[in-house]
Amino acid sequence: MKAAVLIEPKKIQIQEVENPKAEDSKIVVRIRNCGICTLEQRLYSGDLKIYYPIIPGHEASGEIVEVGAKVLGGFTPGMRVALDLITRCGQCHFCRTGSSNLCSNRFKPGQQVLGGFGEYIAVDGSQAFPIADNMTLQEAAFAEPVACCIRSLKKLQVTLGENVLIVGAGPMGILHLQVARSMGARAFVSDPNPKRLEVAKSLGAFAVIDPSKEDLQEIIRSETDGIGVDACVVTSPAQAALSSGLSALAKAGRLNIYTSYLEEMPLPIDANKMHRNESLITGSEGRTEFDFYQAVKLIGYGMIDVKSLVSQVVHYENIAEGIEAAMSLDTLRVLLEQ
Repeated sequence: MKAAVLIEPKKIQIQEVENPKAEDSKIVVRIRNCGICTLEQRLYSGDLKIYYPIIPGHEASGEIVEVGAKVLGGFTPGMRVALDLITRCGQCHFCRTGSSNLCSNRFKPGQQVLGGFGEYIAVDGSQAFPIADNMTLQEAAFAEPVACCIRSLKKLQVTLGENVLIVGAGPMGILHLQVARSMGARAFVSDPNPKRLEVAKSLGAFAVIDPSKEDLQEIIRSETDGIGVDACVVTSPAQAALSSGLSALAKAGRLNIYTSYLEEMPLPIDANKMHRNESLITGSEGRTEFDFYQAVKLIGYGMIDVKSLVSQVVHYENIAEGIEAAMSLDTLRVLLEQ
């Protein structure tokens, strides 16, 4: 089969690699779509190193072509599935205590990980999630990022009637907006990019704020009777994003650092203010199998519009071009399709 193999930073090639086999407990899936996420962008640029060579891609969907003899779950050839391609070992402390998203062995050599930039992949049945008849395979490729947003907002314990600020209107900010609304929250979105704010407004943001031109804290206070937001998700790695999120919190407010940083980022906090306001700061990393299951359901129910995030669709021959396009601020999500 063919696969886009990352040889080293900035060097990705279409190569012939060995076809995967449906061993007793495996399912072979013909991949149809795969998103080009920040993880793949950082692997390509060299900002994030796992090991090379590697077949990137973890936001994938496709059709089952072969099912191992000992696979349970009613899987059959032709079934369409969303794929969970950041695997867990199932044996470490975190896997055994309900935090498989923090698996100690996720990215170690010898552990199958990623692989969505290939034509086929063999996965355990636990990694394949059947999708509804009304869901396209392009939509199914968004199950993984939606699942990460579900995990993020669960960490914040967002509930009915709350005000939530999402700092950053990139693809993950837009998905956070929609998941927050599905939980019954009212969402504010902050971003200096007017095009991204337009998308956020069209997808249900109560208010959109350009912090480069407007006073975010003043707008938040005026729209919340001077209280501030109950919860905030920071999806942008800019230092100013973290500071603005903290400034908008109500007393007893919660902030989740969803984004990751390429270098150490000090917290811009007044510890005494946190103490007196009973503020909570947390982080979220990845998602669990249950989060993934819920994401597939939400997209299938039509509660999350992921189609509005597709900026470009590219074929394997143009994979490097697609990765470069995915890094543009004018882009939300680029999908690989075959």
